[in-house]
Amino acid sequence: MRMTAARTAILETLLEAKGPLSLEEIQHQATERGGSPDYTTVFRLMLVLEKLGIAQKLNLHQSCSYYELLDPARHYDHLVCRQCGTVTQIENDCPVARAEKRIASVYGFTQLTHQLEFYGICPTCRPVTG
Repeated sequence: MRMTAARTAILETLLEAKGPLSLEEIQHQATERGGSPDYTTVFRLMLVLEKLGIAQKLNLHQSCSYYELLDPARHYDHLVCRQCGTVTQIENDCPVARAEKRIASVYGFTQLTHQLEFYGICPTCRPVTG
């Protein structure tokens, strides 16, 4: 795969992201870096990164898909705002990690993984109470 300015800008965007990004957000931020990728370029590169296990697509019951780079040493769970759609990575240890190990052991599964999302209203959208 040839490393073009657009692909480089996409990868830099993903490396500096503080959380999952939609394809549109990736395209916009990569364009701000001077890469000017079109939507198809972003989509195709994300498919490649996903196949290689470098990125993951999140199924957050949203109207669009979100992507994030993977660090093999970390596990990723998320908070999703039901009002504005903001997605935030949870920095704490996964609350179901022990259960996952126990389930894998009981049922004989290996390489068991999961995605955990919590849905609520973020601080920005929360109504102010007086």
